[in-house]
Amino acid sequence: MPASRRRALTLAVALGIAGALVAGAATAALAAPPLRRCDIGTAHAFQCGHIEVPAVRGEPAAGSQKIRFAVRPRDDRSRPSLGTIVAVDGGPGYASTNFDSARAYSAVFAPFLRRRELVLIDQRGTGGSQAVRCGGLQHGQVPALIAVAQCANQLGARAQGFTSAESAADIEAVREALGLQHVILYGDSYGTLLGQAYAVRYGTNLDGLVLSSAYPADDPFWRTLYPAGFRAMRLVCDRDPACPGNGAQRLRRVIRRLGTGGRQATDVLSFLLDNGGTYAPGSYRRLDRADLAFMRGDRRPLLRLTNPGPPGQGDPTYFSAGMGMAVECNDYPVAWDRSAPFAPRVAQLDEAIAAFPKPHLFAPLSVRQWMIDQASDLTSCLAWPPPTAPLDPPVPAGSAMPAGLPTLVLAGELDDITTVAEARTVAARFPSSQLYVVPNRGHASELYYPFRSPATGRIRRFVRGL
Repeated sequence: MPASRRRALTLAVALGIAGALVAGAATAALAAPPLRRCDIGTAHAFQCGHIEVPAVRGEPAAGSQKIRFAVRPRDDRSRPSLGTIVAVDGGPGYASTNFDSARAYSAVFAPFLRRRELVLIDQRGTGGSQAVRCGGLQHGQVPALIAVAQCANQLGARAQGFTSAESAADIEAVREALGLQHVILYGDSYGTLLGQAYAVRYGTNLDGLVLSSAYPADDPFWRTLYPAGFRAMRLVCDRDPACPGNGAQRLRRVIRRLGTGGRQATDVLSFLLDNGGTYAPGSYRRLDRADLAFMRGDRRPLLRLTNPGPPGQGDPTYFSAGMGMAVECNDYPVAWDRSAPFAPRVAQLDEAIAAFPKPHLFAPLSVRQWMIDQASDLTSCLAWPPPTAPLDPPVPAGSAMPAGLPTLVLAGELDDITTVAEARTVAARFPSSQLYVVPNRGHASELYYPFRSPATGRIRRFVRGL
C-alpha cells in the first residue's frame, strides 16, 4: 500500500471520521484525502488536507480550485465521535486557518472537543485555498475602481466562481470527502451569509447552525450600519459615568467641524464603522475621548486614533482583498443592473440616490456624500464586469430554510458592521431559530474576547442542547 494511502486510512480511523462515513468505513476511508500534521499556530495539533473542485461549476474551461481544510482530532479517541464542528471565517477574504481565528474557534468550542472534531475550511481564494493576489486591491496604491477592474481582468473566467453558492458547494464537497455526519456549522460575519447559502442547499446534512453577527445581504445601501454606529456611541457614553453629555451628538459636531466629505471626516467614519463595532465597547470609548479632546481644541488624539496608516491589506494569505471584492461584487446587492455597462450603472446609482426615502439618515452627511464616501465603500463594484452567465444568489428568492434545523443567530448590541436589525432579518428566515443579542458587545465578540464575551456561553449552551 502506498504511504499516502496508508496515511489516509490511518488518520481517518484515528480521527474517528471513519465511523461517520456513509459508504462504509474501509471504502470511504480509502477515498478520503490524505491528512498531514500542520502547524497553524494553535496549542493542539491539526491535520491539514485539501481537495480539488471546479473553479466554476458548469464551466470546465475555468479549471480547478484547491480547497484546504484543517482537522483537529477529538481528544478522546477511545470512544466514538459525537460529530464535527465546522467553522468558516468572514470578511469575505479571511482564511479560517489563520492562527488567531483557529485559536478563537478552539477556545469557544473547547468543552466539546473531547468528543468532537473541529474542521476549519479556507474558502476558495483565501489562505491555503489559492489565495487571490490582486496587487492593486491588496496594496491599496491604485484607485479603487481601477483596482477592481484590474482584479476582475486578472481572474478572468474564474471571477464568477467567487460566490457563496460555489463556496457552499465546496463545504459540501469537503464534508463528503471526509465522510462527515452530525455536523454543526459555525459562521461569523460574512461566514453567516455562507452559512445561509449552505443551509438552504444542504441543510439536511446539519445537526445545528450558528450564525454570529449575521448578514442578510438584502440592502444595497447598508442603511442600518451608520445609525447603529451613532446609537452605539450614545449607549456607551450613557453607560460610562465619566462620559459627559451625548457621545453621538458630540461625534456629529466633530464631523461637521472636520468638514463632511473631507479626508479626515472619512477617516473618523471608517474608524467608527470598522474598529468601533469590532472592539466594542472600548473602541467607542476611545473615539469619544478623542472627540472630547478635539472639542477642547486638541486635534492630536483624534488624528492619531483615526489615522489609517500606510495603505494596503497585508499578506493575502491572511486576508485576500481580491477574494473579498469578488464575492461582494458577485453576491452583495447593488443599486444598479449587474448586466449593464459602467455608464448606465452610474446613472442608475444616481437615480437611486435621488430617490432615497430618508434624506437625513446619514446626518451630518447628505445621502450623496455618504453613498460616495470611501467609508461606506458602496461604489467599488461599479467597475466589476457584467456576468457572462446568471449568478446563483446566496439565498435564492422564494427558497426556504430547513424547517427543523436548530439555528442560533447572534448579534452584538453595539455592532455597526452587521447590526441587530440585520440579525433579526436572518433569524426570521429560519423556522427553528433563536436570536441572542449579546449585551454591550460588538462584532463576533466571541472571537475577539472568547473568554469574556457572553456570546461564548450562549453558543456553548446551544451546542449542548443539540
